[in-house]
Amino acid sequence: MPLYLDLSHEISHEMPVYPGDIPVALLQQASLQEEGHTNFLLSTGMHSGTHLDGPMHLTNSLIRMAEIPLERLAGIGFLVNVVGQSVIDLPESAFEALQPGAIVLFYTGFDRFYSQENYYHAYPEMSESTAHILVKKRVKMVGMDSPSPDYAPFRIHEILLGNQILILENLTNLSALLPYREFELLAFPLKIKADSSPVRVVARIG
Repeated sequence: MPLYLDLSHEISHEMPVYPGDIPVALLQQASLQEEGHTNFLLSTGMHSGTHLDGPMHLTNSLIRMAEIPLERLAGIGFLVNVVGQSVIDLPESAFEALQPGAIVLFYTGFDRFYSQENYYHAYPEMSESTAHILVKKRVKMVGMDSPSPDYAPFRIHEILLGNQILILENLTNLSALLPYREFELLAFPLKIKADSSPVRVVARIG
């Protein structure tokens, strides 16, 4: 039997959001006792919680989430342990095992601050050289357990998204992947006509 590991934060009412974003509202609209059925209403931006950035987010691309082929949303995962690094600046040798089409996850351990203010102000930033290595290796997706790979003016976003590399943000539970050399990553967003989308990210092992 395969093992499935959930790498996603739970969506809940007024969950943490990026500073300046509209708060998430998840409200019960109807109950079985009162209306004869249960229903909830969700109001959220596309960049709240665990989500997938598409190329339209910070480039001139017109590709929306609904148009991204399914094969680009799953693949062989590759975990990089960068806990304790304030700048993610790795040599190309750190990615020797990467195959084209891989999905690279950076384990920073920063998800432990998810509900705290410093989560959005003190996270590790990826160097441009590391971003260019990922482009050279032709990976299809990059993810981290922090809110972003960079800060304004978001040069790393531009490099990755400009080369059709999707970006997973606000992952969690990446430490559970440390014992495994190989895993498959599944990151399917909503089929939505938007630049980005909330996503349930799952690692399948075995």
